[in-house]
Amino acid sequence: MMRIWLAVIIGCAALAAAGAAAANLVQGDVTTIQRPALNVSGTSKVEVEPDTVRVTGSVITEGKTVEEARERNAQIMQKAMAAVKALKLPKASTQTLNYSINRVTQRVEVYVTPDLEEWEFPWRVTEVKSTRLDIHYPFTLGFAASNELEVKIRADTPEELSRQAAAVIDALMAAGANSISAVDYSAEHSYDEAKREALAKAAKDAQLTAETVAAAAGKKIVGIRSISPSYSLATPPQWRRRPYAYDYVRYSAEMAAQPATPTSLSAGKIQLTASVSISYELDYNPGDTEFVELP
Repeated sequence: MMRIWLAVIIGCAALAAAGAAAANLVQGDVTTIQRPALNVSGTSKVEVEPDTVRVTGSVITEGKTVEEARERNAQIMQKAMAAVKALKLPKASTQTLNYSINRVTQRVEVYVTPDLEEWEFPWRVTEVKSTRLDIHYPFTLGFAASNELEVKIRADTPEELSRQAAAVIDALMAAGANSISAVDYSAEHSYDEAKREALAKAAKDAQLTAETVAAAAGKKIVGIRSISPSYSLATPPQWRRRPYAYDYVRYSAEMAAQPATPTSLSAGKIQLTASVSISYELDYNPGDTEFVELP
């Protein structure tokens, strides 16, 4: 029993001595030296050919009643969809987008000099000037129905893509559509590969810049602190416009009877721009920092 107590006493003494020694070792100020950094960025551009195009056409009809405007629109839209289907494009699909029926009004301004004490006004009075009232009243002319049809086309070459898109435009207009609001080219199949290529080139450009600057400054790159990639897509100029206003969608039978010149389209290349910002860590030399001994 005496031996056990003696061993415990000796162990406690050893731990106390080790703690005191450790306390002596950590006394003083500890300074963390940050390695110098080099921040650079690299850019690159990659061009790809489009493989997809979206043609958006609109059918805008008018009528004295809602049902009349709706019925006319439905008939023309059915003809437009049938015309696209008749083209028998191997990789084409259709979908309707925005459908709306709106009241068509015309505001009439009336200037009168009333007896303010006896008259009752069923309309909104916007301004009173002495005894003259300026009254604005909307008269209903009819109703306008609008429906958009998007045709998505895929093809192996830009030339074939443009040829099919032009054929769709001609078919829509011949069926009675009165607005082509968009022709959008895109690269759906090759987009991911092009993005990876652009980012890789941008990263190599940043690395080359960092190595050149570090070597000129007599430093070596020993690590990377952070990497920040970004990219943007610049498509060819798009044919895009808002549908015509109500006053300009009236169909002209004389123009429809004239021989039509086929529509011509040409697809340009799609440009993807990538940028990579990298913060490199450089080696540290003792002479880079002046040490001040603390009292």
